[in-house]
Amino acid sequence: MSLGALFESLGRAIGAHRGRALALVLLVTVVIVGLAGRRVARDGVPVDFTPQAIFLDAGEQVDSLREIESRYGREDNDLVVIVQGPLGTADGVDLLRTLHGALVDQAHVERVDSIVTATVLDSDDGMLDVRSPLDSLPPREAIARFATDPILQRLLVSEDGTTTAVRVRVSRDLERISDLSPAIEGLAARIDALPLPPGFTIRLTGVPWVRTEVVRKMMADQLTFVPAVGLIFATAICLLFRRVWLGLAPLVGVVIADLWAVGLLVAGGATLNILSVLVPTLVLVIGVADGIHITSRYREELQTAPDPPAALGRTLRAMALPCFLTTFTTAAGFGSLFVAQTRVIRDFGAHSAIAMVVCFVAVLLAVPTLLAFVPADRVAAPATGRDPVATGLRRLDSGVRHAPKRVLLACFALTLLMGTVGSQVRTNSRLLEMYREGSETWVAIKTAETQLTGVIPIFVHLAADEDGAFDDHHNLQRLDALEHHLKSEEMVLWTRSLASTARMLHEALTDEATLPPTREAAAQEFLLAELSGAELLRGLTNDAHSEARIMAIVADAGGQETLAMKRRMQVHFDEVLAGTGIRAQLTGDGMLAAAGVDRLITDLLVSLGLVFVVIAVTLAILLRDLRLALIAAVPNLVPLVFTLATLGLMGADLQTSNIVTFTVAIGLAVDDTIHFVVRYRQERLAGRNVQDAVQQTFLGAGHAIVLTSLLLISGFGVLTLSDLTSTRHFGILSSVTMVAALLGDLLLLPALLHLTERDTPLP
Repeated sequence: MSLGALFESLGRAIGAHRGRALALVLLVTVVIVGLAGRRVARDGVPVDFTPQAIFLDAGEQVDSLREIESRYGREDNDLVVIVQGPLGTADGVDLLRTLHGALVDQAHVERVDSIVTATVLDSDDGMLDVRSPLDSLPPREAIARFATDPILQRLLVSEDGTTTAVRVRVSRDLERISDLSPAIEGLAARIDALPLPPGFTIRLTGVPWVRTEVVRKMMADQLTFVPAVGLIFATAICLLFRRVWLGLAPLVGVVIADLWAVGLLVAGGATLNILSVLVPTLVLVIGVADGIHITSRYREELQTAPDPPAALGRTLRAMALPCFLTTFTTAAGFGSLFVAQTRVIRDFGAHSAIAMVVCFVAVLLAVPTLLAFVPADRVAAPATGRDPVATGLRRLDSGVRHAPKRVLLACFALTLLMGTVGSQVRTNSRLLEMYREGSETWVAIKTAETQLTGVIPIFVHLAADEDGAFDDHHNLQRLDALEHHLKSEEMVLWTRSLASTARMLHEALTDEATLPPTREAAAQEFLLAELSGAELLRGLTNDAHSEARIMAIVADAGGQETLAMKRRMQVHFDEVLAGTGIRAQLTGDGMLAAAGVDRLITDLLVSLGLVFVVIAVTLAILLRDLRLALIAAVPNLVPLVFTLATLGLMGADLQTSNIVTFTVAIGLAVDDTIHFVVRYRQERLAGRNVQDAVQQTFLGAGHAIVLTSLLLISGFGVLTLSDLTSTRHFGILSSVTMVAALLGDLLLLPALLHLTERDTPLP
């Protein structure tokens, strides 16, 4: 029995035994959902957006950073609480004391740094005097003293004394978002419960806050927009088919396919990352397209012969190949991501490939089963007026048939223009890329950057082979020069090092604003600092003084600017430290994030090119027609070019939050093209010439392509209402992708077929 006959038998069996088929579909759904639910109940929602999950796979730089952090602790786990108001008042001091006390005794808090416990350094008869201004001075004078302290200025208090930061160091053990979120939310709840005196505001920011808030907002978007999109999909499909139950069949079928695909991934132990969280959307997009094509073909077959089981059989016989091609080519394309260097892309490829295969099986079982329950007289289109979509397609077919060269040139010219616009887009990534301008967290981070020191930490780590190397006067001078050069970078907002601390110590002890003149003087002053109990050297050097660090906090200027700064600094390191044997590296999670995201975007772009090639080769093999496969490949470039150009017109960079849209562009373009090409080939094999075959394809597959495009545009349009920039951009870019895919499949592809195909019979 041929494969086509096998699928026809399956369709007839579903039509004849629809009750059993429905019971089977429901049983499988319940089992899969139950297995997935058990894992979620045990381990929590399997979503991981930690830096380690996104870009910190392995490698020398990561290993080196983690080894340094094992001795000095992590610097990127600070929840930053920004307090603004009249700090130099009794109410201001009382609020800060209450806030500090409410946070310091919380679980998973390693320490709290604020002006409540901060000390400043003075000297008394050659001895260091470490004291707390809040305990010894009136509030206004105490705030002024903090605002002029060389260490605390901007780190904890703004220069004008109106803004302060309470830095809460969260435990380094909280890597997973499922562990970090409860801790951060608990701290936020504790802060919200505090009564605020008049004139004061509190805002939260910092890397752990952004990580947890983005995930929380993404989950909220899912709960808000998925039902809204589902309602719009249901309404749109029913209006387009002009039958309620017929319209619901492909939608309910794809929901079942999504449950199967995501449920099996979750039950199988998969953890979704920032890319593979898109898998449910991919299943929805590709599944609903196949479902509409199946439903549209079933309507055609039932009009030919009003026997539902036989019509279902013929439908599956005709649609199994294009649905298989859309699934197999997309799965093969995503499977090719296994060769990517970045683990997050490899996981995305694996999750997507598995989901595509599951989607194919689910759609081919669920949609025909649901169609079998729709009465035959409710499938045919109502005889009230003409079908506007069919009328438009006939006119479009006529226009392309009579002027294919002009259509081809117009499409190429428009694509070239959009490509020129898109070529100006650059890859970049920012901490704030997920937020709309003016949102609460956006304001908090901008306040931290303008009034304080920002929230993104980096550091320079220097290592020598000799104990006491950084007691040496010459090495302190070199360290001082490196810090001044780093601080001169525009994006660097605050620095501190062993050298600047040594200068401050020496001035407090001798009234000379210079570095200690000898190794012995430096060692003695460092010892006095350690004996004072002020922890002035904490995090700046090791016990043997064979290592030193320059701590820095930088603005959210973007990954490209950060990497450019690193390259400039490395050149300066080599010049200043030449011949000393001291090794220096600019690192930290903020720095590795910039490098990792840049590598992620580059790797994904290269991988998408590989996906495109694999899909074209696979299509050629399965169609057994190289020329037709090459023709079909051309329109698939159009949505990618238009999507990139839209970013350029929006003034947006190519970021991790929007590059995933290109995977949707490939899936949408390829699937619609396959349905068009396979239907065209079927019409040619039936004996029609090129013009008639293209016309029948327009009225058959073209009708379903238009329906799915209008449907998805209406659904994606809702996403533009999201507060998250990533979700909003996804809605805009996906809608543009659908319009561009229509341009490629209904104008460019038919024009190419008219110009390149001949009327000779196909083998």
